[in-house]
Amino acid sequence: MKVVILAGGFGQRLLPITNNIPKPLLPIANRAAIEHLLLHLISMGFNEFIIQLHYMSQAIMKTIDGMNLMNISIEYIIEEESLGSAGCLRLSKPYLNDTFLLVNGDILFDGDIREAIYQHLEYNQQFSMLVKHVDKCESYGNVKVKNGQIMEFIEKPQIGKEISNLVNTGIYILNAELLKYIPDYCYFDISTDLIPLLLRENIILNAAELKGYWIDYGTPRRFAKLNVDWIEEKLNLPIPAVQILPRIFLGEHVKIENNVKIVSPVIIGNDVTIEENCIIGPYVSISSNIVIDKGSILHHQAVFQKYTLNHENKFTKNTIKKLSKEMQ
Repeated sequence: MKVVILAGGFGQRLLPITNNIPKPLLPIANRAAIEHLLLHLISMGFNEFIIQLHYMSQAIMKTIDGMNLMNISIEYIIEEESLGSAGCLRLSKPYLNDTFLLVNGDILFDGDIREAIYQHLEYNQQFSMLVKHVDKCESYGNVKVKNGQIMEFIEKPQIGKEISNLVNTGIYILNAELLKYIPDYCYFDISTDLIPLLLRENIILNAAELKGYWIDYGTPRRFAKLNVDWIEEKLNLPIPAVQILPRIFLGEHVKIENNVKIVSPVIIGNDVTIEENCIIGPYVSISSNIVIDKGSILHHQAVFQKYTLNHENKFTKNTIKKLSKEMQ
């Protein structure tokens, strides 16, 4: 089964950091976010991918190609202008002749979705959405389900107007014949256009619960939560780093100078230098290719090359000694 990953968004809610880094390349636990997503999907046996791109597409392609994935087929589809999460699928139509998996590029999850796919195929379903129980639904697509079927869908309901505690995870299983409902060359969104249209057309939309950890990291608050959850090992996904002490992870070529105190949990990326007399942690994630100035005190922060995401979930500009030539 082919997998389509939607990775063309601007990441406007994550400005200013996405002025320099497209959202799929945000560094999380020593890898770009889309690398974690791809590797998890590959671990479940998927080996044919279509990556839908628009914003900073060349940087994303360079990163994915640099993964040197063996026996994996990847096609890149580049939108010249933004067509929306559904409209862009029209460009992929020549590659999609059968049921396919559709995944938003700004999510991460650690659950196994193969059972939902087996059920979709066994019962000849046309559209399946993986859903998740959450405490607050107002930032997501809210789903009302009865006997495994979607009865109602509201995108980002007002507080107090929720129809359930189930939300759309951004993972779908679609029959290719449904692409006929997407108009040519115009902006068309899955949540606000396609799903309401399919419901009006009386297409049966099925729902399957996603088990395990899941997050849409498209806001500063949720991106900060993802960093904290990862260093607390709430995700069952590998961290490409050495654990030198409980919940203290170091990447390659890390230099730590004298009189540095590290308080777990902490993740430090590749080619990082921490100068003398620093206190790092707790709850600190440091991206690759960064020098932490002597005497720095970092806690409850995610540090990138130009910005730091602080404990108030706000980005502040960094002053650091050197920047990598490559985008991080």
